[in-house]
Amino acid sequence: MAQGDPFARLVSMMARQGGKANNYEMCRAVVSSVDPLAIVVNGVPIADHIYCNEITKSDRDEELAGILAEEEQISDALKQWIREMYEGQRVKPGDLVLVQRVKNSFLVIGKVVPI
Repeated sequence: MAQGDPFARLVSMMARQGGKANNYEMCRAVVSSVDPLAIVVNGVPIADHIYCNEITKSDRDEELAGILAEEEQISDALKQWIREMYEGQRVKPGDLVLVQRVKNSFLVIGKVVPI
């Protein structure tokens, strides 16, 4: 990179600044346990400092079924869609999740599936 080239210096500066702001890695992990939530990242078991959406490890099928059974103002198709969305976000052992590591914390972004 030429020292006198202002564009080269700009690109270099942007790379350095971007590295400071975007240094948290994202990776796939495998769920090894749901209650308590535990994951395996690159072969390393992680059981502490894991954060996720409440639905990710929820087990409220019966509660959701009761709420939807009482609801008269929405269609059966919408009720089915709500059930499928709820079930699609929950994890079970063996599921893949996208994880962002921030220092010593692991943020479970969500369940991922190959397409």
